[in-house]
Amino acid sequence: MFAWWDRIERTAIGLIGVFALVICLWQIIGRYISNSLALPWGEELSVYMVVWAIFLTGSALVRDDGHVRADLVLRMLTPGQQRWFEVLNCIVATIFCAGLAWYGWQITWDAYDMGETSNSMLRFPLWIYFACLPVGAGLMTIRYAGRLLRYLFRFEPETMAIQTGRES
Repeated sequence: MFAWWDRIERTAIGLIGVFALVICLWQIIGRYISNSLALPWGEELSVYMVVWAIFLTGSALVRDDGHVRADLVLRMLTPGQQRWFEVLNCIVATIFCAGLAWYGWQITWDAYDMGETSNSMLRFPLWIYFACLPVGAGLMTIRYAGRLLRYLFRFEPETMAIQTGRES
């Protein structure tokens, strides 16, 4: 549906992950060769990047139905019953993620407004780090809302139901 969104998301996650990996690798090699080569802010920046990648990945997991959940009971239901459980799940998840995005925005704004920076010599602006919460949760909210609409108005048991193993 939103192939451009998926591409941007995958590219951003990949680039952030590669940069974090390069920084970590530099740190490791730098320590073995000489401590002077290690970046004093390397660990901090790589943590920030990994956290950003994790929050962005949440949206892709919603798209691919990849979030961890206990679906043993769900698999025992008929496709029609599964649909309504999924509708309920999408409603709860949309509300939760929207709340996370809202409060994450408030935290991010407060950090920006107060000029918070990290305690390290990098003095990284913490609002950039905190922004991963409203961005990631906002993307997940949109994905869950879209998923909810599909379950409500475009449900096809053959393609959208969890396979139950009773198809023999």
